Amino acid sequence: MYDKKIHILKAAMRVVIAYGFKRISMADIAQEAGISRPGIYQIFRNKDDVFFSCMDMLVDEAFATAYAAIDGVAGQKARASAFLLAYMGYFHDLLVAGPHGQELLDVNNRLGAEKSQAAQARFVAELNGVMGLDASAEEGQVLALAATGIKYNTTDPAQFRARLQMLTERFL
Repeated sequence: MYDKKIHILKAAMRVVIAYGFKRISMADIAQEAGISRPGIYQIFRNKDDVFFSCMDMLVDEAFATAYAAIDGVAGQKARASAFLLAYMGYFHDLLVAGPHGQELLDVNNRLGAEKSQAAQARFVAELNGVMGLDASAEEGQVLALAATGIKYNTTDPAQFRARLQMLTERFL
């Protein structure tokens, strides 16, 4: 993605977190980004297109965060735990960053289910790789499903991380 698009997507995320997806308009995103509304429409067709592009950006950022977290970490268990905590923690932090976390989940389920499924499949494959397993191994799927349940049902960041740590200590 190029700089102007990233700038707009970061602005969109700020207004979505602050006001919720349903309440914002392309004009709100433009104002936050400091560009004209027609300038946004040169890059994005509509608000849903912005949402889909935000999803792509967030998934890429979550993977970058996860790989940075395992840089220099020795041992497959420690690496897998750090990878899982960083990736899931990235999205958990977004969900609890503002008062509209549940709305974001609802919009994601309504508009972005396919992208979410693809991101989850990629996460499972890459987590398995970090664990030294075949990309399709069940271990990654089980960890991902359990961690996703924890992510959606724990609002406190410290408790979320403690629960994920418990999961990895018992499973890995």
